[in-house]
This record gives sequence, C-alpha cells and structure tokens, in this order.
Amino acid sequence: MQKTIAKINEIVQNYIGENKSVGIMATDETKKYYKNGIVVSLGSREDMISISKNLFETLRSFDDKGVDVIVSEAFEEVGVGVAIMNRLQKSAGFDITTV
Repeated sequence: MQKTIAKINEIVQNYIGENKSVGIMATDETKKYYKNGIVVSLGSREDMISISKNLFETLRSFDDKGVDVIVSEAFEEVGVGVAIMNRLQKSAGFDITTV
C-alpha cells in the first residue's frame, strides 16, 4: 500500500503544479497519508459494503466542490470489490495507473 500512497501523492502534486484542484478518495486506514488535495475517506477497507455505499456520494461531493481531477485508491476485485472497481474504472474513463 505504501507504493500506492506514494504514487497518489506524486500524481496529486503534479496536478497541483498545473493549478488543478484535486480530490482524493482514500480509506480510513490511509487518509492520514495524504497531505494535499481534498481527501475524503470512503470508509474502512474492512467494510467494502460501506465503501460501495459511499462511492457515489463521494463522487457527487467532489463534483459539488468543483474539483478538476479525482484520484482514488484501488480495491481488491473480490465480491463487492468487483462492482466498486467497475464503477471507478468507468468514472476514470479507464485511465488507470498501475503501481
């Protein structure tokens, strides 16, 4: 997870350097590691149902805040994680960075 956090922080810095407002979708376990951007936790990785319920609300909240770019952590594609990742991939226009 540390590589993912480092990569997200790098991506966020690059966007901020372009004067873009960035939203970060994190989890309860990782939100403290992001120091820039607007950080919102989707919930705990231990409760994927909660994350799935919070996903749409979080996307809408970033839209309401007028962010230019949203960056999200990925989730294991098992059970409800398949649906979460499907929604994230579609929202990202399949612009995915592999770490």
